[in-house]
Amino acid sequence: MIKFSLLICVYEKENPQHFAQCIESILNQTVLPDELIIVKDGPLTNELDKIILNLNFQHDLSIISLPENMTLGPARAEGIKQAKHEWIAIMDSDDISRSDRLEKQIKMINENPELGLMGGQISEFTNQKSNKVYSRTVPTSHNDIVKYAKKRNPFNHMTVMLKRDLVISAGNYRYFPLFEDYDLWIRMIKNGVICANHPDILVDARTNNKTYGRRRGVSYINSEWRMQSQLKKIGFLNNLEFVRNLILRIPIRLLPSRIVGFIYKKTLRR
Repeated sequence: MIKFSLLICVYEKENPQHFAQCIESILNQTVLPDELIIVKDGPLTNELDKIILNLNFQHDLSIISLPENMTLGPARAEGIKQAKHEWIAIMDSDDISRSDRLEKQIKMINENPELGLMGGQISEFTNQKSNKVYSRTVPTSHNDIVKYAKKRNPFNHMTVMLKRDLVISAGNYRYFPLFEDYDLWIRMIKNGVICANHPDILVDARTNNKTYGRRRGVSYINSEWRMQSQLKKIGFLNNLEFVRNLILRIPIRLLPSRIVGFIYKKTLRR
């Protein structure tokens, strides 16, 4: 079986209870990572530091402390550079991995040695049990992923596993607010990396009533424009695809939060 690392970035505003649940879901995996990397993206609260201090992990534990908050792109880039193993699993600090997540992904990697980037499906939940649970389904085959990527992010970031050398060859994560993952996937695809998504739900992703509503406003439009411009600049989109994406995506960012949330749940989720 291949050896792999698991990378989590955490910063001071994370809810300690959510972080503890995330860590617990990793410790309860049927297949444990050979290395757990926690990047402290700037100084943490005492509660978050205590969770890390009391962490009882039976394999390698690497703690990377950044002097100040660098945001997710640069923080993950530092974790990638210092990882000990070829494959690296990504995890968000407030989500919950299903117990067989890593086992399923390692099995798929072993059966498909040509892969360099893979993810899976997610369910989205809130802390209110009465709320509906939605799922974000992404394509599973390489060709379908590439086609899908011309319109939307083809991976659920918190489910991804990737090869360290292929990430670095593509330029690693970088500062690209709100789109640091999408930006990296496209550069890897342009480099010829073979991709896949597992058909099963691998992670329960935490959301709240403001999650979708945050995907609006001038700052989000600026990031959206920058991302689409980047796709066109590197030749992943042609002129027609670029204009189509802007027409379909930017007007939504001008709508009220409640309507943006409704659109996401009714048209982009199940």
